[in-house]
Amino acid sequence: MQHSQDARMLGLGGAYTTLSNGYRAVGINPANINVGTKGTVNAFSSYSSFSNNFLNINRYNDINGSHMDNTLAPSYYPKQNIKNILGDQGIRFNANSIFAIPGLNFSKDNYAFTSNVIFYGDVEFPEAFVDIMLFGNEVGENLNMSFDQNMLSSIETAFTYSKRFPDINIGISLKYLQGIYYSNMESFGESYFRTDTDAFSGSGNYLIKQGLGGSGFAIDFGATTTEFENGMRFGISLINAFSSITWNKNTPLRKALQNIGVEFPVREKEYFFFRYEVNDLNIETLMNSAENDIFNTENYKVCIIDFSDIPVITPSELDELPPFYIDESDTENIQSDDNIINSDQIVVLDDGRVAIPTENLSDDDLSLFESRPFKTDYPIFLRFGMSKNFPNEDILLAADIVTSLNNMFGNEEKWKLAVGLEINKIPKIPIRAGMTFGGKDRLRFGLGSGYSFGKIKIDVAFGYIGALKMANTRGLDLGMNIFYDYKESDEANSTFIDKIKEYVIGLFSKKEKVDVELVE
Repeated sequence: MQHSQDARMLGLGGAYTTLSNGYRAVGINPANINVGTKGTVNAFSSYSSFSNNFLNINRYNDINGSHMDNTLAPSYYPKQNIKNILGDQGIRFNANSIFAIPGLNFSKDNYAFTSNVIFYGDVEFPEAFVDIMLFGNEVGENLNMSFDQNMLSSIETAFTYSKRFPDINIGISLKYLQGIYYSNMESFGESYFRTDTDAFSGSGNYLIKQGLGGSGFAIDFGATTTEFENGMRFGISLINAFSSITWNKNTPLRKALQNIGVEFPVREKEYFFFRYEVNDLNIETLMNSAENDIFNTENYKVCIIDFSDIPVITPSELDELPPFYIDESDTENIQSDDNIINSDQIVVLDDGRVAIPTENLSDDDLSLFESRPFKTDYPIFLRFGMSKNFPNEDILLAADIVTSLNNMFGNEEKWKLAVGLEINKIPKIPIRAGMTFGGKDRLRFGLGSGYSFGKIKIDVAFGYIGALKMANTRGLDLGMNIFYDYKESDEANSTFIDKIKEYVIGLFSKKEKVDVELVE
């Protein structure tokens, strides 16, 4: 989710650990907020990314109108090529966007305050869809019906402080993570569809998490050296340490929505459970059997608890039974009061957790459950960077090595190398280019530029995902920044005598100008 954060970073291919500054350093390296600038204010900043794991222009042209069965046809395209490209995956789509709230992203000397709206979404359709479209229903083979979907929208607000020492800058950001919406769908057990010689069959179990309103915290740490005499600078940062968001809590946002009459589909600790089953579907059963005997679907709300948290009791010894329990004489089955919980709807998940139906349970009942909190980890990044300034040539070179410490929201626990180049031959119009190598995308390529209206600056950039050419790219990155940048001046380094000299020279310059005007 953090290949790029703004247009300059995109243009540099992600090599930004030592080059970011001002409010734009928050989320990359907090030590940089006072490097090369006295203050920055955001007017507009947006970054968006769209991608998929298969389709590009060239592949579309190859497939469109092709023959996939007739090997002698001039436009023959082997179906197996599609399967080889996708591997063991279905078709996946990704979208990612970061929008800096105007006026709420700024820095001044050693301090910065930022607030960004973040959106991430991905969906992977079952591999079985591809198999059926390409090869039909192969007899005796279980087609994988696993479905994966993630969606997150949040507001990330940070307060950042940086301290400058003689040879190094140290920075820290404290972040509040305001969850707006989260949705996740995961399958457990074997979700499949099967074709036999005499019938179709299949089954699937899916757990759907939905969160409306959540909160969490994160911390960023960073360090950057001052620029050495040879133009080198080094940096390191850890982004979103100790981070997570707990959902469906009574956050200020959730309370505000409830106060205006918004009804939430789930309560705290609740999930949606969906199950389908196809039993011996053929012409005979379709004509002679009841629909419910062939097709069976269920969906209901559940609470997830650990198996070990289910009370083990001797029912005959209690006057009042709990809503669900395990009888000491039958420890393999979970029993319940069917007036409250339908025992047939209790599901034991693959990892030992248990899904308990909650339709007839009150808020007080839910509060008694020792259920696992509904939390999502937040992407954590470790960055190492270096850059080289060539002042005589007006060129900056940068390189980063980056990895994510979890696999949340499109990130990977794999190392990636980013390299970037910025040319400032025309000071008002920088030219940028960069590339990132590694990870599932293998390659990302960015180009960027901008224009400086004095203290007002504009940066724009675009990038290709998985290729260097438009025809081969599987996605696009787009970024634009408009911001105010008050640069550091030499005034802070001048002595008291220097300031007196500048004042006196200024007075004489004004006097000479007035004398010339009087003579004219």
